Amino acid sequence: MTEPRVRIDRHRCLGAGTCIIIAPTVFGWYRDEFHKATVIDQEGAEEEVIREAVYACPTQAIIYGEAEEAVLEALGQRSGGPIAVSGRAATRTFMFTDIVRSTDLIEAIGDEAWAAVLRWHDDTLQRLFAPAGEVINHTGDGFFVAFDQASSALACAVTIQRTLAAHRREHGFAPEVRIGLHTATGQAGRQGYRGREVHIAARVAALAGAGEIFATSGVFASGVDTFPTSAPREEHLKGISTPVEVVTVEWR
Repeated sequence: MTEPRVRIDRHRCLGAGTCIIIAPTVFGWYRDEFHKATVIDQEGAEEEVIREAVYACPTQAIIYGEAEEAVLEALGQRSGGPIAVSGRAATRTFMFTDIVRSTDLIEAIGDEAWAAVLRWHDDTLQRLFAPAGEVINHTGDGFFVAFDQASSALACAVTIQRTLAAHRREHGFAPEVRIGLHTATGQAGRQGYRGREVHIAARVAALAGAGEIFATSGVFASGVDTFPTSAPREEHLKGISTPVEVVTVEWR
């Protein structure tokens, strides 16, 4: 059988990490770019596993060799020229969360303790997402979540940071998490949401530091002002041609 040929379009990859979860021997993190996946080893890769990773990628950044045309057809795409995104348009507030310096934490506490921390983190955040948030992807140490209402997303983000802070005060430790929020119209398909606006949400989260919530001005377009924010500032996001207006949400 011909060895499957797989590559990743890094311009489309937003670093969700789904492919790494599905096929950790095939995909890994690209060393020179923050939150970009790469192919590390294709030898012995099973076709079913590769296809599962292709279909699960929220931005369809994985190109599967000879099967590229068939995969795009199955996803409702068309070959030739720019790839058009299929699916219905839906306005949502997108949230990305991520444990900051997770690799350093694993090195410090070891795999077994890390697994326990991750279980607690996942259980805690998923409880707080419900019922307003729809978990689109679980990226290993972070989440991609969609909310119908910007106010619900903001309230959830603040509750997450306050819950983690309270756990640190009461029990001495909780992982540091960063959160990014962006309200826009994305393309809803069978595998969740994708498109430029999802990229923006992921990039905004990547700007944030430990314990921070960053949000684009679109989150507040509907008049949501439940929580104080910093003055708006323009940020140049990697892969996005125009600057994006971002604020820091004050939750303490």
